[in-house]
Amino acid sequence: MIASLLLSALLFKAVQGTLNKPLRIDARGDSRSKMIHVSWTDEPSLLGTLENVTYDFEVYYTGQNETVHRDSVEIRSNLTVTHNWQWISPLPLECLPHSVKLRVRHLNNVSEWTDHRKVSGSGYDHSSKMMIYPQDDVALADSKNKFCCIIPYGTNISDFTYNGQSMQSMNHTHIDQTYIFDVTMEPSTSGGDELYCELNNGVGDGSTVFVTFIPEVDNLTCETRNLRVVECSWTQGQDKNLKGRQATRYTLNGSPCETIEHRRCAIGIDPNQGELVWKLTAQNNISNTSFTDSADPRHRVYLRAPQHPSTSQINSRNASLQWHWPDADLGSLPMRCQVKRTRPNKGEDVREETGVGLHSVALRELHPYTRYSVQVRCTSGEHFWRWGDWSEKVSFETKEDIPQAVDVWMTVDSKNRSFVVWKKLAAEQSHGKLTKYQLSWDGSDKGLEPTEHCYNMGTASADKRVSITALNTAGPSQPSTIMAPSQPADVETTRVSGTGGSLGLSWDSGAGASCGYVLDWFPVGGQDDCSIQWIKIPAANTSTRINSGLEDGVRYTVSLYACTLDAPELLQRWEAYGQEQAPAEAPTVHAVQDGQDVLLTWDEIALEKQRGFIMGYMINYSLSSSSTGQDKTEIVNGSESRMEKRIPNLRADTYVFRISAFTSGGEGPATTTTVTLTSQAYKIIVISIISLGGVVTLVLLSTILCYRKRAWLKGKVYPDIPAPQLDWSNTKGIHDCGLFKIPDEQVEYMMAPSLKVNDVSLKVTNNVTPNVYMPLYTNVTDLQPSDPTDGDFGSSPLLENPTYNRLVVSGTAVDDAPPATTVDIEGYKPQELRTSPLLASCVDSSYQALEDVCRRGPPQMTWNTHLESDNNIPVGLVGDPISVNSSQRLLGNP
Repeated sequence: MIASLLLSALLFKAVQGTLNKPLRIDARGDSRSKMIHVSWTDEPSLLGTLENVTYDFEVYYTGQNETVHRDSVEIRSNLTVTHNWQWISPLPLECLPHSVKLRVRHLNNVSEWTDHRKVSGSGYDHSSKMMIYPQDDVALADSKNKFCCIIPYGTNISDFTYNGQSMQSMNHTHIDQTYIFDVTMEPSTSGGDELYCELNNGVGDGSTVFVTFIPEVDNLTCETRNLRVVECSWTQGQDKNLKGRQATRYTLNGSPCETIEHRRCAIGIDPNQGELVWKLTAQNNISNTSFTDSADPRHRVYLRAPQHPSTSQINSRNASLQWHWPDADLGSLPMRCQVKRTRPNKGEDVREETGVGLHSVALRELHPYTRYSVQVRCTSGEHFWRWGDWSEKVSFETKEDIPQAVDVWMTVDSKNRSFVVWKKLAAEQSHGKLTKYQLSWDGSDKGLEPTEHCYNMGTASADKRVSITALNTAGPSQPSTIMAPSQPADVETTRVSGTGGSLGLSWDSGAGASCGYVLDWFPVGGQDDCSIQWIKIPAANTSTRINSGLEDGVRYTVSLYACTLDAPELLQRWEAYGQEQAPAEAPTVHAVQDGQDVLLTWDEIALEKQRGFIMGYMINYSLSSSSTGQDKTEIVNGSESRMEKRIPNLRADTYVFRISAFTSGGEGPATTTTVTLTSQAYKIIVISIISLGGVVTLVLLSTILCYRKRAWLKGKVYPDIPAPQLDWSNTKGIHDCGLFKIPDEQVEYMMAPSLKVNDVSLKVTNNVTPNVYMPLYTNVTDLQPSDPTDGDFGSSPLLENPTYNRLVVSGTAVDDAPPATTVDIEGYKPQELRTSPLLASCVDSSYQALEDVCRRGPPQMTWNTHLESDNNIPVGLVGDPISVNSSQRLLGNP
């Protein structure tokens, strides 16, 4: 009856729109996982409800009114079932007491909130010592986690540190005696990270946190090594930072992996099952992940190293290698094996052998008297997966054999001596320990030590054939024969340079090179000490490259010979550098002043210091007082042929000259010299004084010599002209013309043209006097005087001129005078008109005035030196017997 009443009351409330609170609520906490677990049962009012009902949850820190977390879940009502709800708290449960309350909702009906139900396992007694939580926690890298310090009453926190860094300045929450810090986690080392709380009284407590990542697996590979067990290996991701209990754990197909330190896990198989699948699961305290791989085990054979390798049946050129397989199942597996043979300083030689269950191979083509190290590895011959592991090394030494033939050459030095040179046999060529080299020529033998490689044959061996053999305990080598090469005088030497120590050469094909070519080279000047190298070139090649044996900056003489049945013939010769470098030495410079020029000369750089072909010299010069760096540069191209330079037209000052040589490899060090130019003005004065003194001395000497030899010189240069001798005392039969009174017997009459004088005024001009007017002859007639003895000019207009054969009258007529007439007669040529004032008294320009003067008689006659015209202008001497204007007779022959 009571039960019926209670049920009726509940149904009444449901009809009224209200629900009862959930019943039998239980809240528990797990401090390790920070999880809160809540359980409850439905209240009876939900009986018969077919739809889902909703439960709301709220979580609080005890004593706080703010909600920490809210959540809702839908479940089907069932009075006989206990419902559960879980939530992981971000704060360790020990930090603060937690409480939970909940309610139920269905359609529009909502129950009231239950009372706060305290979560068991949460909270801490503040009256005890200080604590920090969580302890030994595992956190995800780069996440934010909450840590708390719980301190006793009456104390305060002075500092909170994480990995040694103070966190006191960061934001934190203070509830009662609990301090809560939000910390961003960084990946830990294998030992974890420390958090530490310190009180103001110096007391502190700490906790260790392990920060890692979600488990990762890369490159999962499963393979078999013996057809009975599959081993899976992988590469761990970022979660590998933790070790020990915090490390990631693995399982393969559900079986725990025991060898996780090496990231390997093994599981037994049946190799004939075909394709299999392997699942690897990785798990740590944060999460877990799974990865898979699948294959046929016979396609994944990865053999272990062969065991106990050994050698047997060793001779000079072959041996046998054996080994053992620890797994009997491999005896039927087709295999492919590699044998690696190693010689000292000669690298490795790998050869392959095949067979079923292979466990031995033959070692062929070995070198005599050589120590070998041998290893072997194998793989499946059916399906190649990858090569197995190498076995241990086994070493052995082959036996001796006769040496190889010696590579021999012959050269002639600057003193015409022949040298036999050969390349010393290396260990792989000697095939044993050499005892000696044996030289033979013309029935003579010469034994040489194994360390020697050159022998002087002297000057009388140019046409001899020389043979050489090498000997060891197994016997002599095949003989090698050589003759001294010919040295034609007409072979020119050319220059060539290489790069990087490599020298390329080419040449025209030689018709006589029946067995190829020989190219030798040696440092210039090093031929006498057998510092020579050579290579032999096939006849089909007309070029080669020397890649070794050339030292940078060293000049070499390179010669090409044609190999013939007799002596080799020299074809071409070069001077070469494998790599040119800048000169190593500066030239020795001499500077002298030459006027206003500076003449620079320098000595040739020593050959070993040139280190390349000298292309020229760089000359920089500037004033020593200049600080602007404005140097002038001169370049002298060429090498040995030009080692001087004139710097012209420099003003007086001090100059600094820097001279350096350069090659294609660069510019060498410079020599610095200073030259002070002095003024040359005093030299000019001195030279002028010396020159003037020389001229004066020469003049004085000439004057003295001429004075002392004046009589001789006058007779040679200007002899005396005899003066005319006139006898004025004898007047008998004298023809008196006024000027001359000549005895008749002394006058010789000649037939000559007659000059007829007309009273015509002509203009007479010369180069000295101004124009004057005088009566001159203008007409020439062929008339003879009526009386040859008549010398009176006044009785006849005809004037005889027995001595003049030509009369030249020049000038221009005045007042319409007729033109002048010129008569040329062979014989005496009169002098040119000259200015002479001899007839000063003849002021009248008429011919009569001249005649009057002539009539005055010889004793009273004087030649007037000044004759003037009507205008008082001086004219030339008319009456002068030597004038072109003269009308006087000259004496004939007596």
